Amino acid sequence: MPSDRATADVRADGVPVPRPELFALCQKLAAGFAERATEHDREGTFPTQDFADLKASGMMGLMVPEACGGWGANYATYTRAAEILAKGNASTALAFNMHSVVVGALAEFELEGVPGRRAQSMLERRDWVYHEALDGRVFASASSEPEAGFRLRQLKTTYERTKDGYVINGLKSFVSMAGHADYYVVAARSEQMVGDVPGVSYFIVDRDHPQVTIKEVWDTLGMRATCSNTLILDQCFVPHDRLFLLEGVALYKLTREPHWLVGAYNGVYLGIAAAALEFTVQFLQGKAGGKFVNDPLVQHRIGELSVQLEATRSVVHDAAERVVRARSALETYAAIHRAKYMVGEIGPWLASEAIRLCGGASISKRFPLERYYRDARCGGLMPARSDDCLTYVGRAVLGVDIADPTQSYW
Repeated sequence: MPSDRATADVRADGVPVPRPELFALCQKLAAGFAERATEHDREGTFPTQDFADLKASGMMGLMVPEACGGWGANYATYTRAAEILAKGNASTALAFNMHSVVVGALAEFELEGVPGRRAQSMLERRDWVYHEALDGRVFASASSEPEAGFRLRQLKTTYERTKDGYVINGLKSFVSMAGHADYYVVAARSEQMVGDVPGVSYFIVDRDHPQVTIKEVWDTLGMRATCSNTLILDQCFVPHDRLFLLEGVALYKLTREPHWLVGAYNGVYLGIAAAALEFTVQFLQGKAGGKFVNDPLVQHRIGELSVQLEATRSVVHDAAERVVRARSALETYAAIHRAKYMVGEIGPWLASEAIRLCGGASISKRFPLERYYRDARCGGLMPARSDDCLTYVGRAVLGVDIADPTQSYW
């Protein structure tokens, strides 16, 4: 870890505010990402050097507590960091997000009420994950499936408990960093019910596991460098100590603390929109000797884009700070979904309007604006999808119990 890692000050409302060193580091990393982004996007190749830089800077330990040697970032800090990184290369930031989701969710998991032996096992697994992350190992999330998407109650990937561990069978789609991450955190369901919902658990599977196959199918409109390929698990055995969190609680945790698996994307897609606006301003300042800067119509349109972006940023940051203050509050759940909807919609709109404003020259592959548009289009499709977010917020406004996992869209 660098010796100047950010430490947290605390505002009067209890939200830790990081010192600027972390964000300065993110800006430096993003500048390097930007130099390689076009090539990776065009060829659909994984940003290996970007991740080498993340590892060398200690960023794989961003969500590891300071007491354990990490940066000790909270969710609000992470959201801001992700925004900066995404301005360099959104694919890199999105892939890094998957790692941060794993470590961040683990760091927040509370063991109050967990029986002694299970709590001790959980602590040992947590320490191991922290150690691996600080050593530069990368964790990827493997939850989505064909047809089911990320709806955990519809998962077809199953696990069976054995004397020595668990056996997993199934297929996972959209696994970012497939073939490049060191570990996959795989969601699977059992035949047992936990209360009124299916028992869904996560398991840590080694990249080189002999019962794991990667099918390289990723060739997409946007986020082309995430290498989100398909993962096939055939009689994949993992020992007891590779259980992630606690058995059977995934659906409950997601329903009652949705910020990591719903809102972790928010900073990334906010960063794309911000990058699109910054490019537009610079492009217009240089176009035709800068004459468009004084055009009232151009000023009006730029003003509109800026206002909408800042409104979205305020909503995203408010939701992130609510997580830090009271992550289990119903209003926090709604705020996360509200922010996810807004970032999923503003990016494509802003990039499209920017292309119209800048003119035909701006769609050239030598400029990043058309990539911003393509990457931004993916935001509303990622869980929770924009339509799911609106329904969720509507349910909250109407007084439906959004903390009830039996009523969840998941």
